Amino acid sequence: MIPKTKEAVRDTLIASAFIAMGSLLPGSLLDKGFEAHIGGIALGIGIGWLIKSVIDHNKGVKREA
Repeated sequence: MIPKTKEAVRDTLIASAFIAMGSLLPGSLLDKGFEAHIGGIALGIGIGWLIKSVIDHNKGVKREA
């Protein structure tokens, strides 16, 4: 579980913003075109950021305990 520290909340907010931007940009993620590539990149950054923050914050919790 992610701790409810200021840094964890900030990382989750950044990741959710990238995921929302990737999902809501004009153009389908399945279409070919510039908008679809930008949406896919934003979605990938958001998911990657979320995974990175979960791993980092779980390591921090284990060190503190």
